[in-house]
Amino acid sequence: MRIGIIGLGRIGLMHARNLAQTEGVDEVVLCGRNPERVAAAAVELERALAPGAPAGLAGELAPDSAPARIVVGGGFGEELPSLDGAVIATSTATHPELSLQAARAGVPVLVEKPLALDREELSALADELEATGTEVMVAFHRRYDPAHRELRRRVQAGEAGTVRAVTAHGHDRTRLTPEYIPTSGGIWLDMLIHDFDSVPWVVGERVKSVWATGSVLDYEAHAEHDDVDSAVAVLVFESGVTATVSGLRRNEAGQDVRLEVFGSENTFGVGIEPRTPIVSTEPGVPAPERTYTEFIDRFERAFRAEVAAFVDLIRGSGENLTPPRAGLAAIEIALAADESLRTGRRVDLV
Repeated sequence: MRIGIIGLGRIGLMHARNLAQTEGVDEVVLCGRNPERVAAAAVELERALAPGAPAGLAGELAPDSAPARIVVGGGFGEELPSLDGAVIATSTATHPELSLQAARAGVPVLVEKPLALDREELSALADELEATGTEVMVAFHRRYDPAHRELRRRVQAGEAGTVRAVTAHGHDRTRLTPEYIPTSGGIWLDMLIHDFDSVPWVVGERVKSVWATGSVLDYEAHAEHDDVDSAVAVLVFESGVTATVSGLRRNEAGQDVRLEVFGSENTFGVGIEPRTPIVSTEPGVPAPERTYTEFIDRFERAFRAEVAAFVDLIRGSGENLTPPRAGLAAIEIALAADESLRTGRRVDLV
């Protein structure tokens, strides 16, 4: 199996590494218009895939099997006819065009979120992509995360009883670079969109209203681009249950992503483990010895499961949990949160 990747930043290189370490993949083709950058990315990947590479490069969950071959390719369009699948990890503005290009060529696609920044554009794009008959998988990785899937199973099976409240935390350890902030899409679309996708998916209900607030409390560069670095959104579901979602840029304690469901019979949570970056002030409770430093480390298991699911999808044996239309609810919530932040009002969705 030959899978191409376009977009060789941090996310693209992670996907390339994980694909090269996934059973059934023979070649990972790096695509790009800048030969020097593509060659440099290949060198970086070869270091990560070398025998005995440290966990910081190879990944803490790297398999023992020999990796796929890394190929320095040409332009995306040039390589498409020879690919069995394509991963798109470029800037958001290019996602629609590149996804359509691959899908029309009959090449299954894994595209980074968001697929589009506007609900109407995403809906129209989903129509176009579905019309091609080609599988397109959007990278909402939490739906492939074993812990999130188990949480959803338990909630949907009624093991929590009546869901009474939900809390979610998305706190990134690292600060955004000044260069990335203006093109990021903002805290709702760039960061908390994952929570806006996973929370309703776990609860199994539609969100009927959104209220949000936020401030710049850490890094003034966000204010320069009409963004915030500290935010909270309150989602009210059709049943009346409320979810509170908090987002922070730069949380030096460590990468902190949790989702907790409080029911009448049980409470279940994701992200509660020895590396959760919380220091208890209760007597005799030890602080975590180490925490996650990046979201790539925090969700390594999920990212690996995601590309494994993509490989299965290419084979025709897997299930697409994140088709383009699945992102409509998340983008609707994100845009409502942005409107609420700017107006101070609740935004009704239903």
